[in-house]
Amino acid sequence: MQIAHRSYRNTDVIDITGQFNFGTRKEFTAALEKVKQAGSGHVILNFKGVAFVDSAAIGLLALAAQQFKNINRNLSLVGAQGTVKQVLNLAHIEQMIPTFANEDAAIGKKAA
Repeated sequence: MQIAHRSYRNTDVIDITGQFNFGTRKEFTAALEKVKQAGSGHVILNFKGVAFVDSAAIGLLALAAQQFKNINRNLSLVGAQGTVKQVLNLAHIEQMIPTFANEDAAIGKKAA
């Protein structure tokens, strides 16, 4: 898994590519902690490049959703495709993390 952090329209975006699984949990947790420490009000997880997720990844997403809720910050997920999108839908991630087709939609919804 590769993780890149960038800013887009006053929002922190974490671009994730490759496999998001038990073996990559520390990388994900570290990246999320870094943006939480920076105090960003809205963080978008861009899953456009994610090819695979396992149950550990689902658990980490659920944990991240709860953490962001507890500190009154927004967390969104965008760009999930194919099998990854199907797995996230089966896990009902959208009930924990607002899910959008793209970053502009996530930012627009956040601002509404």
